[in-house]
Amino acid sequence: MPKYTDARNAQLVIALLKEYGIRNIIASPGTTNVPFVYSVQNDSFFNIYSAIDERSAAYMACGLAAESGEPVVLSCTGATASRDYMPGLTEAFYRKLPVLALTSMHFTEDIGNLSTQILDRSVIPNDIARYHTSLEMIENERMAKDEELRINIALSELTRDGGGPVAVQLITDGNYTFSATSLPKVNRINRFLPEKISEWPELPDNAKIAVLLGVHRTFSATESEMLEHFVETHDAVVFSDISSGYHGKFAFGSALACIQLQNNPIRSAFEPDLVIHVGEMTGDYNTMGFLTGLNCPIWRVSLDGEFRQHFARLENVFQCSIEFFFSHYASNKYVESGYRTKWENYDIQLRKRMPEFPFSNIWMAQQLHSMIPAGSIVHPAILSSLSSWDYFPLPKDVRSSANVGGFGIDGCTSALIGASLSSHELCFCITGDLAFFYDMNSLGCREIGPNLRILLINNGLGMTFKLSNHVGSQIGPSANIFIAAEGHNAAAKSVTGNQSPARAWAESLGFKYLSASSKEEFNAVKDIFTSKDSEAPILFECFTHEEDERTARDLIDSIDSRTDSKTQLKKTIKKVLPKSVIDSLKSLRH
Repeated sequence: MPKYTDARNAQLVIALLKEYGIRNIIASPGTTNVPFVYSVQNDSFFNIYSAIDERSAAYMACGLAAESGEPVVLSCTGATASRDYMPGLTEAFYRKLPVLALTSMHFTEDIGNLSTQILDRSVIPNDIARYHTSLEMIENERMAKDEELRINIALSELTRDGGGPVAVQLITDGNYTFSATSLPKVNRINRFLPEKISEWPELPDNAKIAVLLGVHRTFSATESEMLEHFVETHDAVVFSDISSGYHGKFAFGSALACIQLQNNPIRSAFEPDLVIHVGEMTGDYNTMGFLTGLNCPIWRVSLDGEFRQHFARLENVFQCSIEFFFSHYASNKYVESGYRTKWENYDIQLRKRMPEFPFSNIWMAQQLHSMIPAGSIVHPAILSSLSSWDYFPLPKDVRSSANVGGFGIDGCTSALIGASLSSHELCFCITGDLAFFYDMNSLGCREIGPNLRILLINNGLGMTFKLSNHVGSQIGPSANIFIAAEGHNAAAKSVTGNQSPARAWAESLGFKYLSASSKEEFNAVKDIFTSKDSEAPILFECFTHEEDERTARDLIDSIDSRTDSKTQLKKTIKKVLPKSVIDSLKSLRH
């Protein structure tokens, strides 16, 4: 029976080497690499060769890799051993030879602290490895999944795009025990290319499929056609949001339904068997929350072919265009599982039960989303505005996007202004007061035209930090001081439209200014705001209150009475935060 190290990071490396079929190892003598070397020595799967001189070992690996056509692993200890790999790794780099340098070392925190045999390997020359990472001692499951992902990346880079060397630093804590008789179950991530389409996997039979769309440029007609044919033939559902770039007939704004289902006893009926992930990040926290924790595999489709694992279930990556992927997996047979209809019907039921919201960002989104003229562009700011408008899908003939790449509040208005320069249609920015004043200088751009519309929701603080689903709400009023940054730029509590610094700035720059502090005032001018007739850009400032904003969010998040977002939030906080911290937060409220 084989004996393996008890070090989990080394176990993951060994298990994934076996999954990738990498057998050849050249080991040099040392101490910190004992956990790895002794483990593979006891496993008949591996072919192990010994080389005393690390410089020679690296060149031996080049020869073995070139002749066998297979990847070769190098294993050395700390001190200058890894430095001696450099000439051979340079050779491997320029010849694209698949050599994995697995360099072991004691704790990285010892670097620079006069500890013996500790070198700083955090930076390496550009031409000795295609990929470089460090695997620390694993302390929890989240760390284990992260390291499993990075080992997958390292091993896949050995042969990707022609191949080449990879450097992985393996940390050991000095506890050399070998009581493990088996290796952990690991998830190999596969990358599939168009030129090897015969190797592509089959779709699971009768699977409930969800297509998750992150931020993406506007879908072309061909992309939409291929996606829609796939959706029709597999009865799939398309989870989209305001930044997804897809506005076709199957776009399903999933934020409203997903927040109801997160802590709902009926959620299992809606869970997919497969998620196909297209695009990049998304600001739709509700849908991401619903998908987190699922046991189904994730297939990612991206031209870059990179391993991006948000849900810790990434199984396959398809390095191709979305047209190619969906055209390949579309079928001539039409499946009628009722899965997409289930989602659509649930969404319809929820919208029929919409409560009366107080004057708030959510209420404004409810009033305006269907009034946006055809051809318009909509950009909500991060984060409260984005999440508010995600509950109300825009008309199919309205384009939308959001700054969810860097995910900062600093350029939301500027991004919309940039978009307005390439369009003659109306361009709408929905923003909160912190984001607006952060980016206020952009209003002085001399190129701004009369097609610009800015909806400014001014409640005098960062509302995101005071919603019930944010830890700031547990702190209470004390969070207003620094966390929610209340009171800057003359807070809404003490300002009217006539006193607004936003009005003075906007009007001095030629903007038409509108304001509202109630539903009645809002309804009186909303048609002016959405009209194409204005000869000047428009700033529409709406003054709301923290309590109303929080109430509106709580109401919309719990339309389905089986969902209790507040109770679940408290449970989550108790799991994450120590009791002493929670008690401290409670004391701050008083």
